[in-house]
Amino acid sequence: MSSVAGKIVRDILDLNPFEPRESEIHGLEHAYRVQAEVTALLLSQVPDRRVAGYKIAFNRRSSLEYYGLSEPCYAPLFSDQIHASGAALPIAQFRDLVVEPEIAVRLRSSLRGDENRTAVAAAIAGLCPAIEVMDLRGALARDPSAAAAVAQRVHSEGAVIAVESPGEAPDVADVVARLSIDGIELGAAHSSAPQTPLDAIAWLALCLAAQGLALEAGMYILTGALLPGSPVKQPGQLVATMEPLGSVSVTLV
Repeated sequence: MSSVAGKIVRDILDLNPFEPRESEIHGLEHAYRVQAEVTALLLSQVPDRRVAGYKIAFNRRSSLEYYGLSEPCYAPLFSDQIHASGAALPIAQFRDLVVEPEIAVRLRSSLRGDENRTAVAAAIAGLCPAIEVMDLRGALARDPSAAAAVAQRVHSEGAVIAVESPGEAPDVADVVARLSIDGIELGAAHSSAPQTPLDAIAWLALCLAAQGLALEAGMYILTGALLPGSPVKQPGQLVATMEPLGSVSVTLV
């Protein structure tokens, strides 16, 4: 286990300010190796914790250009950090809470990365409104590279996810996203999904396969932010609506 992974985990657990550690992260390939070590250490911290999905990051064209990336990035989601809509979370467990409304995908069957698009589509059980939960710990002020963020799981602290929308999944180009806290709107956008869920899942399955990993049945995948991240500094009820998918809420206490 590398020393940088241990330092990153201590910072995450102690809610220390984000330290990019750019001199210790040598490009994206190395960053994913560090991420795997960080993930293993964090899995060991909680009994029965497991990887229950993934988040896709930096998949908007503007983000790819900003970070000089040719493809998006990803990080795992932990089972104990995936919450049902209506959950209550203590705001004190975050140093620098930021949330994003996203479309999550729930998988009905596993993907090994060698499937055609028809098989990938068949593996998708449904689209779910979700609120991604992140603790940036002041990272924006440090302007880390994509590799530095990837090594630290791209700030992931899980997600709040609603049940999938009944009926046929809508075209994401038709989705209208809104985020509010205690009835005060924080942002709204139409047709703002950075990728279609099918494209996002197919890409992720292929990337994971190269690492000897797979997307397993029952996993959730966050497919990219529909609105810019919103910092939350005080308790309140967050509601994200994604017409016509439905809505998802979390109360910060």
